[in-house]
Amino acid sequence: MDNVKMTVTQNRMEATPIPGKCCAFCGNKTAPLVMTPCCQQLICCDTSYVSYRGGGYCHFEHENGSICHFHCNEKHQGNWQDCEECRDFFGEYEFKYRVEDWANTPHY
Repeated sequence: MDNVKMTVTQNRMEATPIPGKCCAFCGNKTAPLVMTPCCQQLICCDTSYVSYRGGGYCHFEHENGSICHFHCNEKHQGNWQDCEECRDFFGEYEFKYRVEDWANTPHY
């Protein structure tokens, strides 16, 4: 996986399927993959066009609904799981809801 991390793009318009690899969030083995800037995971994305709702791929959901990506994008320090700034921003209920969302944490 270390070699993959160095060669996989974070630019969704340059993404391609990677033989033998799958999306860390949904397990899709045929979709184009990119590396998430926040958690360094392979994630499926839509490269044919830029769509408002993401075309059903995990990249859009992770980028727009996860605390993981929010934490990274806001340049908070440490792990998002322990981040008081994130907890304060979302509030305890919303923080817990987003943590439990499938798009926040890799499953594969």
